[in-house]
Amino acid sequence: MKVAAYIRVSTTEQATEGHSLDAQREAITRFAHQRGWELVEVYVDAGLSGRDDQRPALKQLLTDAAHGRFDVVVVHAIDRFYRNLQGLLKALNHLHQHEVAFISIVENMDFTTPWGKLTLAVLGTLAEIYIDKLSAETKKGKRARAMKGLYNGSTPLGYCRGNCSACTDPNGRGYCPRFGGPDLKDENPSLPLCIHPIEGLAVRLAYEWYASGEYSDGQIAEKLNGYRHVLPDGTTAHFRSKGRNGRSKPAPFGKDSVRDILQRVFYTGVIAYRAGEDTRYNRRHPPEVFPGQHPPLVSETLFRRCQEVRALLRHHPRRHADYPNRLYLLSGVLRCAHCKRKMRAQAGHGNRYYQDTTRTQRTGHCDQPMVHADEIEEKVARILMDLKLPEDWREKVLTCVCSPEQAERLEEEEGRVQEQLARLQHLFVRGDISYDEYHREKQRLHRRLADLRPGEYFDIIEAGEQLENFEELWRTLTMLDKKRLLRAALTAVLVRGETIVAVQPTLVSYPLFQLQGTWRRNCGSDGYPLPV
Repeated sequence: MKVAAYIRVSTTEQATEGHSLDAQREAITRFAHQRGWELVEVYVDAGLSGRDDQRPALKQLLTDAAHGRFDVVVVHAIDRFYRNLQGLLKALNHLHQHEVAFISIVENMDFTTPWGKLTLAVLGTLAEIYIDKLSAETKKGKRARAMKGLYNGSTPLGYCRGNCSACTDPNGRGYCPRFGGPDLKDENPSLPLCIHPIEGLAVRLAYEWYASGEYSDGQIAEKLNGYRHVLPDGTTAHFRSKGRNGRSKPAPFGKDSVRDILQRVFYTGVIAYRAGEDTRYNRRHPPEVFPGQHPPLVSETLFRRCQEVRALLRHHPRRHADYPNRLYLLSGVLRCAHCKRKMRAQAGHGNRYYQDTTRTQRTGHCDQPMVHADEIEEKVARILMDLKLPEDWREKVLTCVCSPEQAERLEEEEGRVQEQLARLQHLFVRGDISYDEYHREKQRLHRRLADLRPGEYFDIIEAGEQLENFEELWRTLTMLDKKRLLRAALTAVLVRGETIVAVQPTLVSYPLFQLQGTWRRNCGSDGYPLPV
């Protein structure tokens, strides 16, 4: 009798007696030897869930069973074979069709009889209930770790455990200059992770390069793979991915791995926890974010800048070396005044155009012709350049975000705080208080001033300062920053033929458009914005 053994252990199970791979292998070998059977193959799935139908060893076992390479499959327990009842029954039916018997040592049942089949269904259901409970408890444990600022899973690229003297990190021996030296943990024992001296630099460079807007994910992968980092002893090292102990080796960077790095908020020093595994759930519910105990590798500002660049360049293929100069500043903003559909970016004969999507998608007929990108972008910029804010626009902004009574109370309170600041300065000049006391109280009063203003007030002020200096900014900014500037001011521009007929300000810039009387004439022939 030829026997095939199947053994499995998941990453969440303890490698104890009855579960470890060695214990399962030994029990099956002893079982086969006692019956005088020949053990011809041992199929091993290490670190994989019993719910997974795509386990490599299990798939190979079922394939070999169809080819008649053994007569019986022996497992230590049913839950080693499957923790999903439907999958279990499907696999056993496959074995039965090819006249391969199935034996579980722990249950010690003949599953070909009616009572054996009933027992099998009950045991399979219990195994599925167990894994459901285990999954729920595991999720609770992972969220609890995230709330404490601790990471879940393997150590991310850019970090290590800091156990330099006994390092087992894939990028330790022969790669890290601190390997075998004093433990980084000794310097700060409370840190769960330390910054890897080489990987950390690779992550920072990837963010800095991408934030410039000049490189795609694939180009950054090429730059990382070609980068020569000089170590303290004068030798050089090439950047590489981390790999995982026992599963994959360190390798060159690829486009996909760079994209994952550049979207991982973990590098800003926070822990993101997402409860749902379903993709649709993930789109609807953003992850929970908790302060992490690990040191940040990049600033929050740099991280946000990279996400903005990705959003702005999402629809711009970067096949050409001069792609930053081929950006379409109004993509997603320019619309046809006839059918209200978006104008799509088009290129031809070295020129840039916008064309109505009704025509490009062949979904109907529209009279809107293609428009030259350079001309229409310049016209939109000229509208914003001609927008002149009154001298007292900052004061008037306050009346846009709160009632006149609230504005009056805020001005009175601001006046009292300003008087306190003046008295504080007078006391400091006279020498009645120390510099530390003066500085501390001054900071408190300035925070008080900031708290008096509504949250949206500062966003509108920032937008107003950009509009005040729009002409100068437009001459000096890169194409990518020009696109960001237009997106901050406008959400839609309607065009009829070559003429702009209306613009729609963003919620932040709308109060600024209302503050001056000439914007209706400047915005287009219809003289009004689209409904906000």
